[in-house]
Amino acid sequence: MELINILGIVVLVIGIVLIGVEFYMPGFGLPGIAGILCIAAGIYLTGRDNAERLIVGAIAVGVVAVMLVISMIVFKSKKVKSPIKLDTDLQGKNIFIEDTDMKSLMGKKGVAYTDLKPSGKAEFDGARLDVLSESEFIKKGQKVTVAEIKNNKIFVKGED
Repeated sequence: MELINILGIVVLVIGIVLIGVEFYMPGFGLPGIAGILCIAAGIYLTGRDNAERLIVGAIAVGVVAVMLVISMIVFKSKKVKSPIKLDTDLQGKNIFIEDTDMKSLMGKKGVAYTDLKPSGKAEFDGARLDVLSESEFIKKGQKVTVAEIKNNKIFVKGED
């Protein structure tokens, strides 16, 4: 084998490894771009003519495809934790209210828990909900009334 062919194989392997690294990193960054460039250079340097380059390119694409399938299988099993996917549930006090339950809030009186300019929080019977002011600025502590519920949003108006 010629030295240029050996160099081509080394560059090709480096490119495949960089593409493999890109599988485990979020986004498309430096390893992916460098991997594509290395694979292209490796294919060019390895083949003596276009027919050989086409064969080497097909083999490189096959290797990358096999690596992708293997990484998908490995990450699908719960034994290996993916660096990209969040596997834990976030705990919080967010309460989801169904549309039908929200209709019962119509006309309910409460207090602005934060300034509403126009969005903020208001407290109704001890429950803090995200609300929108119909039009005006409402100060924290001011009494509010639910005026409208539209598209799963609660609109309030201030009371004097």
